[in-house]
Formats: sequence, C-alpha cells, structure tokens
Amino acid sequence: MLAIVSAIPAMAGVELMWFATACLGFATLYTWMGRKAVLDELPQKIARKCSFLSNGLWDPGGTADERFTQLSSEFDDYDRGNDSRRIEASARGTYQGPRHQLSFVFHHLRYVNSHYKRKSDGESERVYESFDRFSLVVDFPWVRGVMVRSDLPNTKSKKRKVFETTSDDFNRSFSFSGDSELACAKFATPTTLAFLLELRRRLKKVNLEFSSEGHLCLSFDDAEVMAYKDPGTFDDLPSFYANIEQGLPLPNLFPVLALVHELAELHDNNFDLPLKVTDEMEQ
Repeated sequence: MLAIVSAIPAMAGVELMWFATACLGFATLYTWMGRKAVLDELPQKIARKCSFLSNGLWDPGGTADERFTQLSSEFDDYDRGNDSRRIEASARGTYQGPRHQLSFVFHHLRYVNSHYKRKSDGESERVYESFDRFSLVVDFPWVRGVMVRSDLPNTKSKKRKVFETTSDDFNRSFSFSGDSELACAKFATPTTLAFLLELRRRLKKVNLEFSSEGHLCLSFDDAEVMAYKDPGTFDDLPSFYANIEQGLPLPNLFPVLALVHELAELHDNNFDLPLKVTDEMEQ
C-alpha cells in the first residue's frame, strides 16, 4: 500500500474521484486487517499526495539525499543541524503570474542539533532538538550572487562581506551580503528594501539567497505555507473519502508565490519578454 501511495504524484492526470475511491478501498482493507502502525501514518501520506494533485504539484524526482546534496552545494541555508539533516518532502510546480511563469520546488528540511546537558547527579547526557525549515527554490534569472538573511544558519557557512544600505530599518532586520558590491547596489533599490521589510513581516525568519546559477531560495519557518485542511482519519472513512474527493487546496502557498512574482517584476527591468518555463529549466 505504501508503495502505491508513494507513486501517486506521477498520476497527475488522474481524476481525484478515482484517487479517493482507491484510497477508500485500501483504507477499508487495512482497517479490516488491523494494521495500526500503518493506519497511524497512512492518512497523512494520502492527504499530502492529494494536496499535490489538487494544486498541480508533482514529485521532483530523485532521492531525498540527492536533493539535499544539490541544494546544500548551491545554498547556505541548508547548512543547519550539528547532528543530522534531511529533506523530508519536496513538491515541484509552476506559478503563472501576470508577467512571468515561475518554476519552483518546495522543500521541507528537518535538522537536528545536539548538545550535552549536565544532570543532577553530575553526569552529562546528550540532548537532541529537532527543527523544521521550509523553502521555495524558484527559477529567478534576474538577480544573482546576493543574500538577504534575517536568520543566519550554521556558523560553518562561509564568511561573506556584509553591506549596509541607506535604510536603518533594513540594516537592523537583515544581514545583506553578495558576491560583489555592484550586485548588492543594483539589488538594493528603495522599492526592494521596502518590499523585503514587508516580506519579513509575512514570513518567520525569512531568508533570500540568489545563487550564481539563477535560482532563488526563499526559506522560512512557516509550516503554514503548505498547510491544508485535515481530511480526518480512517476512523470515519466516509468523511475522509469525501474530503479527499473534494481536493485539498493550499491557500497559503500561492500568495507567497505571488510575492516572489512581485519581486521578479521589481528586477526584470521591464524590458524582458515574459519568462516561460522551458524544458531545460525543468531538468
């Protein structure tokens, strides 16, 4: 059953009704079989796949380890966790704005920090803390080699020269660095600085990294960006089936993508033709 569920994103053209019916059949079977361990996690897996189908998202392919290796080589934000780190989930999609079509991939990073804590008897024990970080990696060719961060990741990240802008509010809110002073100066227009201050009010611990490869990593701590209505559990199969059949919208994702599009409009110089997703960008 888990193998079947993991293959669902590939069925992008399948009707949600068929999907819901299949889920109901498997849920009934597993309820009858009494597989409690499976039943505890299966509704969440089905709901996540349903949210993909409902919003035109699909699996980006590759393994979680492969995705992490690629992301951590391009962006500093994935350098988190002194014990372990892993990509828990990913979803690819496109966003059509008024002027540009943006290809994006959502990633959920889970990382673990550990430290030693002294107990009352004088002995030390190792304590583990788990954290979640979320990101949208977007094709963004208009800005390269710039980093704007309100939350600095692991201190192992390479040191970069920090630049200050004419906005004291911005300088207090963000660490601003880049590959060159010219790249930072071109990016830090008054309109962009005002936009980023507003973005910081919308997203928790927001960071923006514009890589030299032409990608933007917009990262944050808000799990709500990919939140959907809980369809319930197998304890009430008819209700679960009905919710899956209706689809599970992601009401908070597309407003964030609209903000990314707004940033693109601030930096596309208004002279470029609308950017469309190409086969090369999808790969």
